Amino acid sequence: MLVVDPDSVHRQSMRNTLRAAGYRVLEAVDCRYAEYVLHQNQGQIDLLLSAISLAGSNGYELARKLVDAEPKLKVLFVSGETGAKVRRYYSTPWAELQTLTRPFEPEELLQRVRVILESDELAAETS
Repeated sequence: MLVVDPDSVHRQSMRNTLRAAGYRVLEAVDCRYAEYVLHQNQGQIDLLLSAISLAGSNGYELARKLVDAEPKLKVLFVSGETGAKVRRYYSTPWAELQTLTRPFEPEELLQRVRVILESDELAAETS
């Protein structure tokens, strides 16, 4: 799993929660480093967990790039904005279930990650 968030507190919190649940977690602070991490771990990352707001880009643009490189990659976004606000600013093919609104409890993060990883219907689609 690759966690991408510019906020170190949020990133570390998600990392710690996921690792405590037994997930292998890689991290990136921005899009450029996330692309590097994916390239270095080709075929080993099954989920992108990304903030929507990223320096110089956004989580949706990052997801499109990473899914182009890794078509089976699943995606979960985190945001401080609700889904309706997010959809006004970004054109996105991802389902509502694939956005988790902050603040959230660790259990909510783990539950959402499990649902996405187990669902064939929530595979990333960039069209």
